[in-house]
Amino acid sequence: LSPVCLGSLRRAAITFSDLPSYHTGGTLHVVVNNQIGFTTDTFQERSSPYCTDVAKSVGCPVFHVNGDDPEAVVRVARLAAKYRQKFSQDVVIDLICYRKFGHNEGDEPKFTQPVMYKAIDNQQNIMVKFKKDCLSRGILTEAEYDAMSDRIYNTMSQEFDLGTSDEYKPKEGEGFLDGHWEGYKAPHEDTAREETKITNAQFDEIGSTVVNLPADLNIHNRIKKIWKDKAAMFETGEGIDWGTAEQLAIGSLLQEGVHVRYSGQDVERGTFSHRHAVLHEQKNSTVDNRPQYRPLCHLPSAKAEFTVSNSNLSEYGVCGFELGYSTENPRSLVVWEAQFGDFANGAQIIFDQFLSSMENKWQRQTGLVVLMPHGYEGAGPEHSSCRLERFLQMSNDHPEQMPPEGTAPHKHVQTTNWQVLNCSTPANFFHALRRQIHREFRKPLLVATPKSLLKLRACTSGRSSETAKAHRG
Repeated sequence: LSPVCLGSLRRAAITFSDLPSYHTGGTLHVVVNNQIGFTTDTFQERSSPYCTDVAKSVGCPVFHVNGDDPEAVVRVARLAAKYRQKFSQDVVIDLICYRKFGHNEGDEPKFTQPVMYKAIDNQQNIMVKFKKDCLSRGILTEAEYDAMSDRIYNTMSQEFDLGTSDEYKPKEGEGFLDGHWEGYKAPHEDTAREETKITNAQFDEIGSTVVNLPADLNIHNRIKKIWKDKAAMFETGEGIDWGTAEQLAIGSLLQEGVHVRYSGQDVERGTFSHRHAVLHEQKNSTVDNRPQYRPLCHLPSAKAEFTVSNSNLSEYGVCGFELGYSTENPRSLVVWEAQFGDFANGAQIIFDQFLSSMENKWQRQTGLVVLMPHGYEGAGPEHSSCRLERFLQMSNDHPEQMPPEGTAPHKHVQTTNWQVLNCSTPANFFHALRRQIHREFRKPLLVATPKSLLKLRACTSGRSSETAKAHRG
């Protein structure tokens, strides 16, 4: 269910409807059409007759319904739900209604909308109209209506009084860390230190799976060189680069039953061609047949699914989608990679309103990982900085407030709103990804992933760095 989708997010949500890695089996979009811009007239707000005309781009049905007719709204809602269930496609309800008091109760709507609000002032309350209709049709009597009204009013009054009394004091995390989140800890609870190393057996199996490609797969000549170097890394246990360390982190989590999902505009290859999570057949390909091979999807001992998908070109929409995905299942590593670090600008609303503050506002945790390629390597002002200072400024970390003596070192991390990392070695990145899952709590992770270090021969790690204990914090 998609409540009110506005602006670019509305367009992105509709565009996702048939994308393979974003298809939800159909989304029911409910547009509460109540003059949302308010002082902006419709002819100033859009170029089409209806606010739902964006849905025409994917051919999904749109139901326009009068919000003052409750029975019609129910009929349309049922019809829309049945359509979605039967065809697994998006459907839109345009709920046409109005704001009785303008933008809020302290507003004076006649300042800017005098004609509209003369008409609204003459409207009867929807409850009064529906009551008269039901009485006239003999659906209920006046006594039955009064009894029903009193029962509902009393129930709501009792619940309101309970919520404002001293008797109701929910514990931190109560009502939120349940279901799939059962067992995860709120910031005030103590947690155990996490272990992020892997075994030699895990290392060897991942290496064998990655480097031993099908004999009939014809990969690009330049990738052959990369894979030859990668085979040497696994054989010797030395010179492990950034992309290989990431494969080890992903593969080991799959072996442990953790679902891993990567998305982003260039995420399959990696913006700087360091990942190559998807290999493309070079010789025996046609327009209608383009064979691909995903090495980590063939890991023999994998107990979970690995998904990697190039995304729609909406940072706002995709980052928001992945944020929602990560809150559904904490036992999954969900990663959104910006094509370049400054592309995160397009998702800034997600960072400002949700990711940076959702635990504080709503007690909702997320372990979403955001990768933002960052670095000044002489490529000019664009696509260089991920604006690291912006994310540091939004961190609620107290530089002078340390955990009490005797508490775990990671308690400081547990009480902040997110972590901002600038890893200096592939091993750092490997352990950071695994730590996201092996913690007993979830915290967003923002990584200023390097550009020059991705392939720098001096920036490598050894086998012992992945199979040894890591610094835990």
